[in-house]
Amino acid sequence: MKILLIHNSYREPGGEDVVFDQERELLERAGHQVVIFRKSNNDIGNSNYGLQQIRLVKDVVWKEQTKLEVAGLLRQHKPELVHVHNTFMMISPSIYDACQDANIPVVQTLHNYRLLCPGGAFFRNGQACEECEEHGLWRGIHYGCYRVSRAATATVALMLTVHRLRGTWKDKITRYVTLTNFARQKFIRSGIPAVLLCPGRR
Repeated sequence: MKILLIHNSYREPGGEDVVFDQERELLERAGHQVVIFRKSNNDIGNSNYGLQQIRLVKDVVWKEQTKLEVAGLLRQHKPELVHVHNTFMMISPSIYDACQDANIPVVQTLHNYRLLCPGGAFFRNGQACEECEEHGLWRGIHYGCYRVSRAATATVALMLTVHRLRGTWKDKITRYVTLTNFARQKFIRSGIPAVLLCPGRR
């Protein structure tokens, strides 16, 4: 089987990067053909002003360049499956449209709760916080849950809102992989159809 693996690395390496690399190695060892599409948040410049920041907000929501790059890979390699680990921030959810246009199924691993919580962890000030799930994403903006910044949190919340309205999470992803059954139930309660969510291990 030929598989396209997609991942956006954070500035500080973490568990998602390890899982991505391990999956690639396991698939290749099992005889599958693996094509990699990977970006890194280290490519974001350090400037905090002007057009660069405006462009970054736009790209987090929809980055046409990466959609076109993935579409090119799909035409060139014709994979049977796309497995996405992370699209935040340099890839963006635009790549799901490229996969849908090519009629190639997409599996998305949910490593955190980013689809429901701008901070990604349901955790604030040293304790569990589910206010964004219960009352809406504006709560995260109020608290500045992503990087202790209201502006940065608003960018994440905008991306989530746009793609909820577009139906990206429900209509453009074939199956989700959750890490635990607890996480699976959280996503079901958020409105993602249970049939799309593979059971977690625990």
